[in-house]
Amino acid sequence: MATVSLQHLQKIYDTGNLAVEDFNMEIQDGEFIVLVGPSGCGKSTTLRMIAGLEGITKGKMLIDGNDVTEKASKDRDIAMVFQNYALYGNMTVYQNMAFSLILRKENPEVIHNKVIAAAKMLRLYEQLNKKPSALSGGQRQRVAMGRSIVRNPKVFLFDEPLSNLDAQLRSSMRREIKILHNKLKATMIYVTHDQTEALTLADRIVVMSMGRVQQIGTPYEIYNNPNNMFVASFIGNPPTNFFTGKIQDGCLNINGTMIKLRKKELDLCNGVEEITLGIRPERVFADENGYPVKVELVEHLGQFSLIHCVMAKTKCVFKVKGWIDLAEGSEFKVGLDLDKCFLFDNETGQRLRG
Repeated sequence: MATVSLQHLQKIYDTGNLAVEDFNMEIQDGEFIVLVGPSGCGKSTTLRMIAGLEGITKGKMLIDGNDVTEKASKDRDIAMVFQNYALYGNMTVYQNMAFSLILRKENPEVIHNKVIAAAKMLRLYEQLNKKPSALSGGQRQRVAMGRSIVRNPKVFLFDEPLSNLDAQLRSSMRREIKILHNKLKATMIYVTHDQTEALTLADRIVVMSMGRVQQIGTPYEIYNNPNNMFVASFIGNPPTNFFTGKIQDGCLNINGTMIKLRKKELDLCNGVEEITLGIRPERVFADENGYPVKVELVEHLGQFSLIHCVMAKTKCVFKVKGWIDLAEGSEFKVGLDLDKCFLFDNETGQRLRG
Protein backbone atom coordinates (compact mmCIF):
# COMPACT_ATOMS: atom_id res chain seq x y z
CA MET A 1 0.00 0.00 0.00
CA ALA A 2 1.89 3.11 1.21
CA THR A 3 4.02 4.87 3.78
CA VAL A 4 2.76 8.14 5.25
CA SER A 5 5.08 10.81 6.63
CA LEU A 6 3.46 13.49 8.80
CA GLN A 7 6.06 16.16 9.46
CA HIS A 8 5.30 18.67 12.21
CA LEU A 9 1.68 19.25 11.15
CA GLN A 10 -0.07 22.26 12.61
CA LYS A 11 -3.64 23.47 12.22
CA ILE A 12 -4.76 26.94 13.24
CA TYR A 13 -8.27 28.00 12.24
CA ASP A 14 -9.15 31.50 11.01
CA THR A 15 -10.57 32.20 14.47
CA GLY A 16 -7.07 31.73 15.90
CA ASN A 17 -7.98 28.42 17.55
CA LEU A 18 -5.01 26.05 17.64
CA ALA A 19 -6.44 22.60 16.85
CA VAL A 20 -3.27 20.56 16.23
CA GLU A 21 0.30 21.41 17.18
CA ASP A 22 3.46 19.67 15.93
CA PHE A 23 2.00 16.30 14.92
CA ASN A 24 5.02 14.32 13.82
CA MET A 25 4.93 10.64 12.81
CA GLU A 26 6.25 8.11 10.29
CA ILE A 27 3.64 5.48 9.36
CA GLN A 28 4.92 2.28 7.78
CA ASP A 29 3.46 0.43 4.80
CA GLY A 30 0.56 -1.74 5.95
CA GLU A 31 0.50 -0.35 9.49
CA PHE A 32 -2.75 0.11 11.43
CA ILE A 33 -2.56 3.40 13.33
CA VAL A 34 -5.24 4.52 15.79
CA LEU A 35 -5.58 8.14 16.92
CA VAL A 36 -7.36 8.23 20.27
CA GLY A 37 -8.32 10.92 22.73
CA PRO A 38 -11.28 12.83 24.18
CA SER A 39 -13.58 15.05 22.12
CA GLY A 40 -11.81 18.17 20.90
CA CYS A 41 -8.30 16.74 21.23
CA GLY A 42 -7.47 17.23 17.52
CA LYS A 43 -7.62 13.64 16.31
CA SER A 44 -10.38 14.16 13.71
CA THR A 45 -8.77 17.39 12.54
CA THR A 46 -5.52 15.49 12.01
CA LEU A 47 -7.36 12.83 10.00
CA ARG A 48 -9.05 15.51 7.89
CA MET A 49 -5.67 17.10 7.16
CA ILE A 50 -4.40 13.72 6.00
CA ALA A 51 -7.50 13.35 3.83
CA GLY A 52 -7.11 16.82 2.34
CA LEU A 53 -10.44 17.98 3.80
CA GLU A 54 -8.65 20.51 6.01
CA GLY A 55 -5.76 22.70 4.95
CA ILE A 56 -2.42 22.28 6.72
CA THR A 57 -1.35 25.53 8.37
CA LYS A 58 2.24 24.44 8.79
CA GLY A 59 4.20 21.25 8.16
CA LYS A 60 4.40 18.70 5.39
CA MET A 61 2.73 15.43 4.42
CA LEU A 62 4.21 12.75 2.17
CA ILE A 63 2.67 9.56 0.79
CA ASP A 64 5.23 7.08 -0.50
CA GLY A 65 7.77 9.88 -0.45
CA ASN A 66 5.67 12.22 -2.60
CA ASP A 67 4.72 15.59 -1.13
CA VAL A 68 0.91 15.86 -1.12
CA THR A 69 0.63 18.79 1.31
CA GLU A 70 -0.98 21.06 -1.28
CA LYS A 71 -2.76 18.38 -3.29
CA ALA A 72 -6.55 18.19 -3.38
CA SER A 73 -8.23 15.31 -1.60
CA LYS A 74 -9.15 13.58 -4.88
CA ASP A 75 -5.50 13.52 -5.93
CA ARG A 76 -4.12 11.84 -2.80
CA ASP A 77 -5.38 8.30 -3.54
CA ILE A 78 -6.97 8.03 -0.11
CA ALA A 79 -10.34 6.52 0.83
CA MET A 80 -12.28 7.62 3.90
CA VAL A 81 -14.98 5.80 5.87
CA PHE A 82 -17.21 8.12 7.92
CA GLN A 83 -19.27 7.39 11.04
CA ASN A 84 -22.56 8.22 9.29
CA TYR A 85 -21.90 5.80 6.37
CA ALA A 86 -22.63 8.53 3.74
CA LEU A 87 -24.45 6.06 1.46
CA TYR A 88 -26.78 7.05 -1.37
CA GLY A 89 -30.24 6.01 -0.23
CA ASN A 90 -31.67 5.78 -3.75
CA MET A 91 -28.96 3.36 -4.90
CA THR A 92 -28.54 -0.36 -4.27
CA VAL A 93 -25.56 -1.74 -2.37
CA TYR A 94 -24.00 -2.69 -5.72
CA GLN A 95 -24.49 0.82 -7.10
CA ASN A 96 -23.11 2.45 -3.97
CA MET A 97 -19.97 0.34 -4.12
CA ALA A 98 -19.51 0.87 -7.85
CA PHE A 99 -20.28 4.59 -7.95
CA SER A 100 -16.76 6.01 -7.60
CA LEU A 101 -15.44 3.60 -10.25
CA ILE A 102 -18.22 4.58 -12.64
CA LEU A 103 -17.27 8.23 -12.18
CA ARG A 104 -13.72 7.29 -13.12
CA LYS A 105 -15.12 5.63 -16.24
CA GLU A 106 -13.44 2.33 -15.53
CA ASN A 107 -14.22 -0.71 -17.64
CA PRO A 108 -17.65 -2.11 -16.62
CA GLU A 109 -16.30 -5.65 -16.37
CA VAL A 110 -13.47 -4.48 -14.09
CA ILE A 111 -15.99 -2.59 -11.96
CA HIS A 112 -18.23 -5.65 -11.68
CA ASN A 113 -15.35 -7.93 -10.69
CA LYS A 114 -14.11 -5.48 -8.03
CA VAL A 115 -17.57 -5.02 -6.51
CA ILE A 116 -18.27 -8.76 -6.41
CA ALA A 117 -14.86 -9.48 -4.83
CA ALA A 118 -15.36 -6.80 -2.16
CA ALA A 119 -18.93 -7.93 -1.47
CA LYS A 120 -17.81 -11.51 -0.90
CA MET A 121 -14.97 -10.36 1.35
CA LEU A 122 -17.41 -8.34 3.45
CA ARG A 123 -20.23 -10.92 3.35
CA LEU A 124 -22.49 -8.57 1.42
CA TYR A 125 -22.99 -10.67 -1.71
CA GLU A 126 -26.60 -11.52 -0.79
CA GLN A 127 -27.35 -7.84 -0.12
CA LEU A 128 -26.12 -6.34 -3.40
CA ASN A 129 -29.60 -5.60 -4.79
CA LYS A 130 -30.93 -4.06 -1.56
CA LYS A 131 -31.15 -0.37 -0.69
CA PRO A 132 -29.33 0.91 2.44
CA SER A 133 -32.65 1.33 4.27
CA ALA A 134 -33.09 -2.45 4.22
CA LEU A 135 -29.73 -3.08 5.92
CA SER A 136 -28.63 -3.19 9.55
CA GLY A 137 -26.19 -0.60 10.89
CA GLY A 138 -23.33 -3.08 10.69
CA GLN A 139 -24.16 -3.97 7.09
CA ARG A 140 -24.31 -0.31 6.11
CA GLN A 141 -20.88 0.25 7.60
CA ARG A 142 -19.55 -2.72 5.65
CA VAL A 143 -20.99 -1.19 2.45
CA ALA A 144 -19.12 2.03 3.27
CA MET A 145 -15.93 0.00 3.68
CA GLY A 146 -16.63 -1.90 0.46
CA ARG A 147 -16.99 1.36 -1.42
CA SER A 148 -13.46 2.22 -0.26
CA ILE A 149 -12.00 -1.22 -0.96
CA VAL A 150 -13.02 -1.26 -4.64
CA ARG A 151 -10.98 1.90 -5.20
CA ASN A 152 -7.82 0.11 -4.02
CA PRO A 153 -6.47 3.31 -2.42
CA LYS A 154 -3.00 3.77 -1.00
CA VAL A 155 -4.36 4.68 2.44
CA PHE A 156 -7.64 3.93 4.26
CA LEU A 157 -8.94 6.51 6.73
CA PHE A 158 -11.65 5.75 9.33
CA ASP A 159 -13.37 8.57 11.25
CA GLU A 160 -15.08 7.00 14.29
CA PRO A 161 -16.84 4.45 12.05
CA LEU A 162 -18.44 2.48 14.91
CA SER A 163 -19.75 5.31 17.09
CA ASN A 164 -23.32 4.98 15.79
CA LEU A 165 -23.55 1.25 16.52
CA ASP A 166 -24.72 -0.44 19.71
CA ALA A 167 -22.21 -2.19 21.97
CA GLN A 168 -22.71 -5.68 20.52
CA LEU A 169 -22.40 -4.47 16.94
CA ARG A 170 -19.30 -2.42 17.79
CA SER A 171 -17.61 -5.53 19.14
CA SER A 172 -18.53 -7.48 16.02
CA MET A 173 -17.39 -4.70 13.67
CA ARG A 174 -14.05 -4.37 15.47
CA ARG A 175 -13.36 -7.96 14.52
CA GLU A 176 -14.53 -7.30 10.95
CA ILE A 177 -12.15 -4.38 10.57
CA LYS A 178 -9.21 -6.29 12.05
CA ILE A 179 -9.87 -9.24 9.72
CA LEU A 180 -10.15 -6.82 6.79
CA HIS A 181 -6.78 -5.28 7.64
CA ASN A 182 -5.16 -8.71 7.88
CA LYS A 183 -6.54 -9.60 4.44
CA LEU A 184 -5.71 -6.35 2.66
CA LYS A 185 -2.38 -5.63 4.41
CA ALA A 186 -3.33 -2.00 3.85
CA THR A 187 -2.15 1.17 5.52
CA MET A 188 -5.00 2.27 7.79
CA ILE A 189 -5.41 5.33 10.00
CA TYR A 190 -8.34 5.14 12.39
CA VAL A 191 -9.81 7.79 14.71
CA THR A 192 -11.79 6.93 17.84
CA HIS A 193 -12.50 8.14 21.36
CA ASP A 194 -12.97 4.51 22.44
CA GLN A 195 -9.86 3.11 24.10
CA THR A 196 -11.09 -0.47 23.61
CA GLU A 197 -11.04 0.04 19.84
CA ALA A 198 -7.56 1.53 20.12
CA LEU A 199 -6.14 -1.33 22.18
CA THR A 200 -7.71 -4.12 20.10
CA LEU A 201 -7.16 -2.73 16.58
CA ALA A 202 -3.89 -0.81 16.56
CA ASP A 203 -0.37 -1.75 15.64
CA ARG A 204 0.49 1.60 17.20
CA ILE A 205 -1.64 4.07 19.14
CA VAL A 206 -1.36 7.85 19.09
CA VAL A 207 -2.81 9.35 22.29
CA MET A 208 -3.80 13.01 21.87
CA SER A 209 -4.94 15.74 24.23
CA MET A 210 -5.59 19.44 23.56
CA GLY A 211 -4.13 19.25 20.06
CA ARG A 212 -0.87 17.63 21.07
CA VAL A 213 0.47 14.09 20.86
CA GLN A 214 0.96 12.73 24.37
CA GLN A 215 2.44 9.37 23.41
CA ILE A 216 2.94 7.05 20.43
CA GLY A 217 3.49 3.36 21.01
CA THR A 218 2.18 -0.18 20.72
CA PRO A 219 -0.92 -1.02 22.78
CA TYR A 220 1.36 -2.85 25.23
CA GLU A 221 3.67 0.15 25.59
CA ILE A 222 0.82 2.62 26.00
CA TYR A 223 -0.91 0.51 28.64
CA ASN A 224 2.13 -0.60 30.63
CA ASN A 225 4.45 2.40 30.21
CA PRO A 226 2.40 5.61 30.00
CA ASN A 227 4.38 8.83 29.55
CA ASN A 228 2.19 10.92 31.81
CA MET A 229 -0.89 11.00 34.01
CA PHE A 230 -3.19 11.81 31.10
CA VAL A 231 -2.20 8.68 29.16
CA ALA A 232 -2.39 6.53 32.31
CA SER A 233 -5.87 7.86 33.09
CA PHE A 234 -7.29 7.76 29.56
CA ILE A 235 -6.12 4.27 28.56
CA GLY A 236 -7.48 1.51 30.74
CA ASN A 237 -10.94 0.58 32.02
CA PRO A 238 -11.49 1.11 34.87
CA PRO A 239 -8.95 3.95 34.77
CA THR A 240 -5.75 4.09 36.78
CA ASN A 241 -6.04 4.96 40.46
CA PHE A 242 -4.01 7.98 41.57
CA PHE A 243 -2.71 8.67 45.10
CA THR A 244 -0.92 11.94 45.77
CA GLY A 245 1.48 12.60 48.65
CA LYS A 246 4.97 13.58 49.74
CA ILE A 247 8.09 11.52 50.45
CA GLN A 248 8.65 11.06 54.18
CA ASP A 249 10.87 8.57 56.02
CA GLY A 250 11.24 6.29 53.00
CA CYS A 251 7.51 6.27 52.36
CA LEU A 252 4.94 8.13 50.31
CA ASN A 253 2.73 9.88 52.84
CA ILE A 254 -0.78 9.93 51.38
CA ASN A 255 -3.10 11.72 53.81
CA GLY A 256 -1.38 9.99 56.73
CA THR A 257 -1.18 6.54 55.14
CA MET A 258 2.49 5.62 54.68
CA ILE A 259 3.12 3.64 51.46
CA LYS A 260 6.52 1.97 51.84
CA LEU A 261 8.74 2.55 48.80
CA ARG A 262 11.85 0.68 47.72
CA LYS A 263 15.18 2.31 46.95
CA LYS A 264 14.54 2.41 43.20
CA GLU A 265 11.27 4.27 43.69
CA LEU A 266 12.88 6.67 46.18
CA ASP A 267 15.71 7.36 43.74
CA LEU A 268 13.15 8.30 41.07
CA CYS A 269 11.48 10.72 43.47
CA ASN A 270 14.68 12.53 44.39
CA GLY A 271 14.18 16.28 44.07
CA VAL A 272 10.44 16.07 43.35
CA GLU A 273 8.28 17.75 45.98
CA GLU A 274 4.89 16.13 45.45
CA ILE A 275 4.46 12.64 43.99
CA THR A 276 1.45 10.91 42.48
CA LEU A 277 1.45 7.13 42.54
CA GLY A 278 -0.64 5.49 39.82
CA ILE A 279 -1.75 1.89 39.97
CA ARG A 280 -4.12 0.03 37.70
CA PRO A 281 -7.15 -1.62 39.36
CA GLU A 282 -5.92 -5.15 38.59
CA ARG A 283 -2.51 -4.56 40.24
CA VAL A 284 -3.95 -4.70 43.76
CA PHE A 285 -4.22 -7.85 45.90
CA ALA A 286 -5.56 -8.87 49.29
CA ASP A 287 -2.85 -8.66 51.94
CA GLU A 288 -3.54 -8.90 55.69
CA ASN A 289 -0.36 -6.90 56.30
CA GLY A 290 -1.27 -4.27 53.69
CA TYR A 291 -3.10 -0.96 53.68
CA PRO A 292 -6.66 -0.56 54.99
CA VAL A 293 -9.50 0.19 52.58
CA LYS A 294 -13.21 0.76 53.14
CA VAL A 295 -15.77 -0.63 50.70
CA GLU A 296 -18.34 1.70 49.13
CA LEU A 297 -19.75 -0.52 46.34
CA VAL A 298 -19.09 -3.81 44.55
CA GLU A 299 -19.91 -4.31 40.86
CA HIS A 300 -20.12 -7.92 39.65
CA LEU A 301 -18.97 -8.47 36.06
CA GLY A 302 -19.10 -12.25 36.01
CA GLN A 303 -15.45 -13.28 35.82
CA PHE A 304 -14.38 -10.15 37.69
CA SER A 305 -15.63 -7.86 40.44
CA LEU A 306 -14.95 -4.14 40.74
CA ILE A 307 -14.52 -2.98 44.32
CA HIS A 308 -15.15 0.74 44.73
CA CYS A 309 -13.56 1.84 47.96
CA VAL A 310 -11.61 4.48 49.86
CA MET A 311 -7.91 4.10 50.59
CA ALA A 312 -5.85 6.82 52.25
CA LYS A 313 -8.88 9.14 52.04
CA THR A 314 -8.82 8.70 48.25
CA LYS A 315 -11.58 7.09 46.18
CA CYS A 316 -10.30 4.18 44.09
CA VAL A 317 -11.41 1.06 42.22
CA PHE A 318 -9.84 -2.39 42.43
CA LYS A 319 -10.49 -5.22 39.98
CA VAL A 320 -10.34 -8.76 41.33
CA LYS A 321 -11.06 -12.17 39.87
CA GLY A 322 -14.25 -13.96 40.76
CA TRP A 323 -17.58 -13.00 42.27
CA ILE A 324 -16.71 -11.10 45.42
CA ASP A 325 -19.40 -10.17 47.95
CA LEU A 326 -18.39 -7.40 50.34
CA ALA A 327 -20.82 -5.34 52.40
CA GLU A 328 -20.88 -1.57 52.08
CA GLY A 329 -18.74 -0.11 54.85
CA SER A 330 -16.72 -3.28 55.39
CA GLU A 331 -12.95 -3.03 55.66
CA PHE A 332 -10.04 -5.17 54.49
CA LYS A 333 -6.38 -4.71 53.63
CA VAL A 334 -4.62 -4.68 50.27
CA GLY A 335 -1.11 -4.79 48.89
CA LEU A 336 0.17 -2.87 45.87
CA ASP A 337 2.31 -4.40 43.12
CA LEU A 338 5.03 -1.75 43.11
CA ASP A 339 6.69 -3.32 40.05
CA LYS A 340 3.57 -2.33 38.11
CA CYS A 341 3.04 1.09 39.70
CA PHE A 342 3.71 4.41 37.99
CA LEU A 343 5.24 7.44 39.70
CA PHE A 344 4.49 10.93 38.40
CA ASP A 345 5.64 14.43 39.20
CA ASN A 346 2.36 15.87 40.44
CA GLU A 347 3.21 19.37 39.21
CA THR A 348 4.00 18.43 35.61
CA GLY A 349 2.06 15.18 35.36
CA GLN A 350 5.07 13.54 33.70
CA ARG A 351 6.20 10.01 34.52
CA LEU A 352 9.32 9.70 36.68
CA ARG A 353 11.78 7.41 34.96
CA GLY A 354 15.23 6.11 35.80
